[in-house]
Amino acid sequence: MKQKRIFAFIGIEFSLVILCTLPLFLLHAEPASPLMIFTSIIFMFLPALTTLIVKRLTHDNGGLFLKLNVRKAWKLYLLAAFAPGVLIGIGAALYFLLFSDHFDRSLTYAARLLALNGQMVDLPQINLSMVIGVSLILTLMAPLVIVNHVAAFGEEIGWRSYLLPLLIDELGIQKAVLLDGILWGIAHAPLVCFGLNYTGEYPGAPWSGILMMVLFATSIGIFFSYLTLKSKSIFPACIAHGAINAIREAPLLISLDTYNVLLGPKPSGLIGMTGFLVLGAVIFVSFTHYSEMREKH
Repeated sequence: MKQKRIFAFIGIEFSLVILCTLPLFLLHAEPASPLMIFTSIIFMFLPALTTLIVKRLTHDNGGLFLKLNVRKAWKLYLLAAFAPGVLIGIGAALYFLLFSDHFDRSLTYAARLLALNGQMVDLPQINLSMVIGVSLILTLMAPLVIVNHVAAFGEEIGWRSYLLPLLIDELGIQKAVLLDGILWGIAHAPLVCFGLNYTGEYPGAPWSGILMMVLFATSIGIFFSYLTLKSKSIFPACIAHGAINAIREAPLLISLDTYNVLLGPKPSGLIGMTGFLVLGAVIFVSFTHYSEMREKH
């Protein structure tokens, strides 16, 4: 029965993704266009809809990690809130150390964003202390953008709250976590084709962007899975997911247009996601002990 639920979830989720993103292809949507933005918002709630459909079709009355468990898991809530900002900062710092010529002290990107909103402002030249200060502020502010957590809930309740436990029962925790992240990344493929995380011209587009998205989704998916399983609650993962979405574009504020989208400085680039890759690897190894504990019980 669990296998049927797994295949039902995957089949329905990807069918909904195709239906949701088909207008992008039919209407030749542009990156960051209103249609693209609207579609990406709807996309985030598809896993929640899929979960409701599968539970109804299979008469599944199982739980979905919907308890807060703040008292017992408060350390995990803090980790979920502030680790994303730190890890994004580490990846961006490493990228600019390797590609110092991409660092923009004049904040050209920020000035361009202000100009699009009708604000012509002369921004100051920045230095390292200013970058560190702003990074700390963004790290503290990221978990306060509640709307991002709400949208993240739409994805997390499907991928981590419903599908992941089913996969664990069938495959064991390590294979389940990897497959969960890979499938989640593949589901983003149509959006990547229209500029999600990987915009402009880059080598091997869009296939290289899709591959990088799968790697990114898998690495942060391991982190989200850990938060969910350890806290027995979906909400720490929602907070971490929302925090990443809130500030994932922030490194572009100090980057020239010459940045390599497949490498960074955003966390969706290979170098930009270094912190998440290292953390994911550590957590993945620790899941071995988790599996051994489950087998004993």
